[in-house]
Amino acid sequence: MANELFIPQVGTIQPQTEVGAGKAQSPKDAAAFTRLLKEKLGDASSPAAGLPAALKFSAHAMNRIKDRSISMGGDLLSRLEKAVDTAAQKGSKESLILSDDAAFIVSVKNKTVITVMDRGQMNGNVFTNIDSTVVI
Repeated sequence: MANELFIPQVGTIQPQTEVGAGKAQSPKDAAAFTRLLKEKLGDASSPAAGLPAALKFSAHAMNRIKDRSISMGGDLLSRLEKAVDTAAQKGSKESLILSDDAAFIVSVKNKTVITVMDRGQMNGNVFTNIDSTVVI
């Protein structure tokens, strides 16, 4: 798939379209974002054996990462993947994952990042429809 991105620490990232998310991301925008992310992280296009199921990002989350210039380095992706696994082990379905610089709402069951916001946008927000919080 053209919008897939393989990252050694977490596997392949695939944009997902949310039901009712509004306007879908154009393939041109998705390709540009994927290309930019590959450049920043290094292109690791050969799949590694034995990696767990990949963490996916919704089209909405990918747009937020791009629009808000949120840094998504390999270390953060690895910590995010581990946080999702930890939440899954505790029986979580929807989790708020807080890093030093960003907040991620994740569908634990689907291993999909639904939305992302940076630290400045977290103030005053109420996070609903979550059953757990993981601080990474």
